[in-house]
Amino acid sequence: MATTDFDMYGEDLEAGSVLENIKDSLKYKDAKSLKMFILERKLSDDSIFYELAGELAKSLTEENSKNVPIFFEACERCMNYIVKRGNPKELIIALLEQMDTFKDDEKFKALLGYIQQTLVKLPSKRTESLEITLETVHAHVIELPTPADHQLEKDERKLLELDRDVRRITDVILAYLEFLQPFVKEVSLKNPDADREKGKKQIGMLMERLLAMLDHPLMFLDLVFHHKQMEDQEKTYGRVCAEQLVELITELCPDLFEMLQNGQLPKKKKSAKKLKKPSKAEDDSSDEDTGPFENVVEGELVSEYSYACLSYLIFREDLAVDSIPFIYRHPHILQSSLYYILLLLKADHSLVKFKGIYLLQSLMGKIPVTTLSLNDLDNDKYKQVVNALIDIMIQNPVKELRQECVQLYKTFISMFCLPARYKIFEMVLNTCPHAGMIGYTIQLLKDQIDSVLKNELDDHTFFGANLYKLLKIVAVVEEGATQDILQISDRVIALLNFLRYLLLRDPPGENVTKIWDYFGQIEKHFFEPLRLALDLSKGHYQLDLQDLKDGQKKAKGGNVDLGLTVGGVAMPRVPVGQQVQIVESALNTFDVIDSILCRITEITEMQRKTTK
Repeated sequence: MATTDFDMYGEDLEAGSVLENIKDSLKYKDAKSLKMFILERKLSDDSIFYELAGELAKSLTEENSKNVPIFFEACERCMNYIVKRGNPKELIIALLEQMDTFKDDEKFKALLGYIQQTLVKLPSKRTESLEITLETVHAHVIELPTPADHQLEKDERKLLELDRDVRRITDVILAYLEFLQPFVKEVSLKNPDADREKGKKQIGMLMERLLAMLDHPLMFLDLVFHHKQMEDQEKTYGRVCAEQLVELITELCPDLFEMLQNGQLPKKKKSAKKLKKPSKAEDDSSDEDTGPFENVVEGELVSEYSYACLSYLIFREDLAVDSIPFIYRHPHILQSSLYYILLLLKADHSLVKFKGIYLLQSLMGKIPVTTLSLNDLDNDKYKQVVNALIDIMIQNPVKELRQECVQLYKTFISMFCLPARYKIFEMVLNTCPHAGMIGYTIQLLKDQIDSVLKNELDDHTFFGANLYKLLKIVAVVEEGATQDILQISDRVIALLNFLRYLLLRDPPGENVTKIWDYFGQIEKHFFEPLRLALDLSKGHYQLDLQDLKDGQKKAKGGNVDLGLTVGGVAMPRVPVGQQVQIVESALNTFDVIDSILCRITEITEMQRKTTK
């Protein structure tokens, strides 16, 4: 008996001694002795595996990977040995303790593999362990930084791959997706042996984490790749992440379009849908497919931006597009996606805005002109999209975004029938305060009327009283004689060109548009106050120009603060020469307006004489 006790204490002493020796090896980064104690001697005392796993994990750092790669590799090999031979229930706790207390990506990636191996070894009832693991692992993903908005354009966006934060994000996400793969395969739609009924909770947990990554951080990466246009280019790591992630989602969700629709429901409706119990027949046929996803739309980690990004990847980037049933018409898909398009367009980050623009562009490209009716415009989100596009056009600092929106605005209007287009024009002219935007809209209105006249369409939506109603909105000089015409010059020039076109294209003898019926009112209420305000504006700016030139002579080219206001904006303290150029440009604008006004007067007199 004494011998047995002695052996037992001897073994304990040996185990403790081995652990201390291993700790010393780790402390001094001695790869050779570390491998000797664990690998060469085939350490078998699993009583120290729990503590040993924690000690080894502490050394799997980015610093060791860079500075002592041989030691780092030895730690990896020893950890593999421990994971294969240790008790998975104990090891998972030890590994998660280490996962929960670090910010080191190298350690994160290394431990992911060991945690994956350990979870796979656990018995079938490991849902709780998987849930804790996913919470712990995802906490690290949430802490990844949001890439800075460099506001790059076109080919410049290729440089984003060099951004340190972007490289870090893609590195971590690729490792995370690899970690999730075996657990997705277990409950995959493609796995004939999967018991999806029993795996509902696992499906929900996995879907929640996958969708959450689409919001942060993938939404802030450049995910564009067009096979025909970019077949000679390599995919970005961000694109690879997106493809792998969407592939995993399709293995879990039988109908992505339905999920996208559920994702934009108000929370109360989501909850009601979740509580609704199906009949027995419904339960047998559909619960297996839809049940797991009712929790997903309620998941705290999943935001509306997650679904917006997924919608972009499906309908713009053609990822998993085959999973969308063919029963849906393109106008229905567009209408169902407006909520997500608006989210993306209104975001602050330029790459997120691009996703909204590209998604809208792609969905509209499948819809022929004049497809949408006036009833469709009753959906307020269409009007919100117009306003979002206008907001980008007049305020966004990224030139490419502005240019894309200019073209989209025109294409968006063309999707609707003529009565609906009229309503859009009326809304914009009534609500938009930006003279340049109003000018562009007037140009589109001119093109619309020209198209109707050329094609001899039997549609008078834009003629007669309707036309005059639009003209009255814009043919105004708000401040009368005191109006600074430069402030409204874009609108005025566009409107005068439009009127000149109408007078030439539709003479009094034809008067298809009925413009001549209302021209007298336009002359009285617009041309007369415009001429008066134009004369006063000219005189004001000519005096400013003279003051500048006089001041320039006195200061011999220095800075002179004369308190000038141009176009309603106080001029900054800049060299007088530059101020002179600005004022001269304003005077040139007035000359253009005066010239068009004179031309309209000539056309009016000529047309009236011809008619008589």
